[in-house]
Amino acid sequence: MTMGVVGYRLRSFSLFAGIAALSWALYGTLLGYVGGMAFENDPVKGVGVGLGLALGVTGVVEGVRYVRGRRRRRRSEGDGEVPPGGVRSDGEREAVAAGVAGAGPADASGESGTLSASEVADRGSR
Repeated sequence: MTMGVVGYRLRSFSLFAGIAALSWALYGTLLGYVGGMAFENDPVKGVGVGLGLALGVTGVVEGVRYVRGRRRRRRSEGDGEVPPGGVRSDGEREAVAAGVAGAGPADASGESGTLSASEVADRGSR
């Protein structure tokens, strides 16, 4: 659907979609064949290895994401920028729309500082 919206040629799309389908089918077939041969006499061990690999890969990916996010937050705090959806060191939250002031925590008047969509549009058009 997206390929049609962006105007990608059908011939190119079909070629790459066919290559992707064949590689996925080959991957699945070979994985099943090799896994069946390796764990033919002990299928529970095969399930354990599969779950262990899946959890291990997930743990590594999430660990890398966590470390990169933490580094990005530290760098942006030093620059005075706010990471997307983050909080600056002074506690003021990033505005819903970039550059909109007043989206911070409650002020002395007790107002929460949360802006409605119309307030964001009004401030953004100034």
